[in-house]
Amino acid sequence: MLEIKGKELDYDWGGQFYIPLITGKEVATGKPTAELWLGDHPNGTSTLHDGVAIDRWISENPDLRLGKKSIAKFGNKLPYLFKILDVKLPLSIQVHPTLEQAKAGYAVEQEKGTEASKRNYKDANHKPELMLALSDFWLLHGFKTDIEITTLLESEACLSRLLVQFKSGGTPALVNFLFKLSPDALSALIMPIIDKHLADYKQQNLSKNSAYFWMMRSYVRSHQSSGAPLEPGLLMVLLLNLVYVPKGGVLFQDAGIPHAYLEGQNIELMANSDNVLRAGLTNKHVDADELLKVARFDAVNTELIDPIESDGGIEYPVPADDFCLTEYKLAAGQQLTLPKNEGPCIWFVLSGEMTIEGETKHWRSGSSFYQIPNSTSNICAQTELALYRSSAKL
Repeated sequence: MLEIKGKELDYDWGGQFYIPLITGKEVATGKPTAELWLGDHPNGTSTLHDGVAIDRWISENPDLRLGKKSIAKFGNKLPYLFKILDVKLPLSIQVHPTLEQAKAGYAVEQEKGTEASKRNYKDANHKPELMLALSDFWLLHGFKTDIEITTLLESEACLSRLLVQFKSGGTPALVNFLFKLSPDALSALIMPIIDKHLADYKQQNLSKNSAYFWMMRSYVRSHQSSGAPLEPGLLMVLLLNLVYVPKGGVLFQDAGIPHAYLEGQNIELMANSDNVLRAGLTNKHVDADELLKVARFDAVNTELIDPIESDGGIEYPVPADDFCLTEYKLAAGQQLTLPKNEGPCIWFVLSGEMTIEGETKHWRSGSSFYQIPNSTSNICAQTELALYRSSAKL
């Protein structure tokens, strides 16, 4: 078990306190701390206790530090990226490609020499994701059913004109139409809804279980606060499923499913990629044509993952080989022999205190470790302990 330090990222949608409290920072920076990354991703690689970057350390002896099976399946890098997120304001609506789409899209953009700010494909990997809620959590996840979308369009006079596109070509035609609208035409669809609900939002008369609450919050953040132009993402909020995940609930987001985190804290475990096609609520590049190729427009029935017992802990099974999340909860005084694994594992202490056999140091919440393939350690919980292991299926 090698101690590692995560990389903190200060995106403006993040909270200021949750991650610093977990990691034990004694002085608040006053800046948002949106994410804590544990892995070797080039945009935020972790470091060893001596400051050496994990990606450089792995490259010095990949056979030992990744394992031959992991290298054969995933190459000379970690298969996954482990994150802690503190979401205070809505993130962009986004879609991730399949592995085949990512390989093809990356090759095309490489050949064209597409500039970084206009790229859809930053690498040739897919980016399925698992999230475990560490608090009440709200997100958008997949499109509503045809019946639900029809009811929405019929219930808002300003949206009824969209029924022609929807009935002729379904959700893909509707989304394509919205992204091709002029600013004036878009305003004519959005502003009547804003005028109808904004006062209730500001007076706390809208529930978080209402999509209109999140549409108003997104509008206040992007347009009213910063003067950004109206954009189709505000209407996408109404077309997507609004999902509440209670603390401890786990959700998987596969390729093609439009989604957006809205509020809460979570663990996010994903394939090691940065491929994001944005679909609104953002000032970053939106490629509507590529989005239409990648997004799944069929209705999504959101289901939380049922855990199974595995390796002495609780695993949350997902249909992806790149990552696996296993949860361990120990009582004070309880010991655990870390399971051996043929690939690399990253461990994160969410709460409590523990010791490692043969060492005198006490490790607390926010501590993280790298477990080299085929190695093990014995740990002892000094208090009630919650820790998580990320690994890959080999």
